[in-house]
Amino acid sequence: MQGQPTRHSGVYRQQNGQLFVRVTARVGGKRVAKLQSLPLGATEADAIRLVADLKERLLAPPTTEAELQSLSNRAVPSLTAYVEQWLEVKSARLRPGVAAEWTHRLGVHCLPIRIGNRTLGDLPLDAISRMTLEFWISWAENVVQPSGKPYSADTVSGWWRVLCQVLRDGTADYNLPDPTRRVEGPKVHAPKVRESRTLQRPQLEAFLAAVEVHQPLRYAELCVMAYTGCRPGEAYGLHWKDVVLEGPNPHVVLRFSATKGALERTKTDTPRELPLIPRLVEVLKAHKKQQMAGKIVQWDDGEGSVVFPSENKTYRVEQSLAKPCNLCSEAPGVGQRVTAQVLRRSLNTILVSEGVDPITVRELLGHTTVAMTARYASVPLAQKSAALTRIMN
Repeated sequence: MQGQPTRHSGVYRQQNGQLFVRVTARVGGKRVAKLQSLPLGATEADAIRLVADLKERLLAPPTTEAELQSLSNRAVPSLTAYVEQWLEVKSARLRPGVAAEWTHRLGVHCLPIRIGNRTLGDLPLDAISRMTLEFWISWAENVVQPSGKPYSADTVSGWWRVLCQVLRDGTADYNLPDPTRRVEGPKVHAPKVRESRTLQRPQLEAFLAAVEVHQPLRYAELCVMAYTGCRPGEAYGLHWKDVVLEGPNPHVVLRFSATKGALERTKTDTPRELPLIPRLVEVLKAHKKQQMAGKIVQWDDGEGSVVFPSENKTYRVEQSLAKPCNLCSEAPGVGQRVTAQVLRRSLNTILVSEGVDPITVRELLGHTTVAMTARYASVPLAQKSAALTRIMN
């Protein structure tokens, strides 16, 4: 049963408006969960009363021997069966992209892996031990991609994190020992794949000038990414109703992210306002004028008119940037391959280098912490040289 959480704990709303509640409690050393739907038309007040009633019934001490026996004799499911239930419950509170990623990690890199003559997913929860996990860790440390390259340490750590979370929840639900205790996750020594390149301001201007000449239909979207630092999905989920081009404070409001062809909440789960510099205002006005004249595709996705739709009237994907970016990276004055992540890191670095306070940079780029802002900023060689010269001289 899937739905969006309401402001009331344990109360969820399905797409058709119907409410349901989910209550968990620890009973007899075991974690017990109950889900119950309310009839259509029921109010949130009705749901709150049902939550209280279910909690009271769950926490009431068992009065008969049969009830006591049923608590201790629940059949322990296989890991695959438990994961199916677990993902169904978790998906109600996760962004679709995150839920899809967790499903992929478990379904491809965890459950099908053979442990002896059975797969990890075939094993009952109470048959998974620390030794079982050591077998999986050994596999994770040595598996390679179809291309023959090793997976990055961050990727493998992502598999391990979601597997640990499932096992810890499952063993808590069935009052079993936690097999992840005192188990060290996989150690992969492959180089990190996180983007580390940045452009200095002259390189950035040279790149955008090349885009304007060689890829004019992609110029506006790349300018938005370069001058606001937004993520590609945020740019492709942007609607004209959230773009303010007139008045004293031109800005955009990022409410959605287009991820794998679908619209979802932004990564931070909250709308983010970003100012528009005068140059970007003129670029967006020209882009809108071309759309109105029919020279660029227009598309209303139900939320409003999309600023950067694809030629097929769908949401663009980040991979569509590869060709125009690779082509314009070869322009004189650029000097390195440019991606959407390079543009985002470049703005971060330029702002930090110019002395903009970290909190403002964090708010502009949508980082969750100032530490993340510092992590994504790099220091140009000229700035390092100037610092040493100033101090040593």
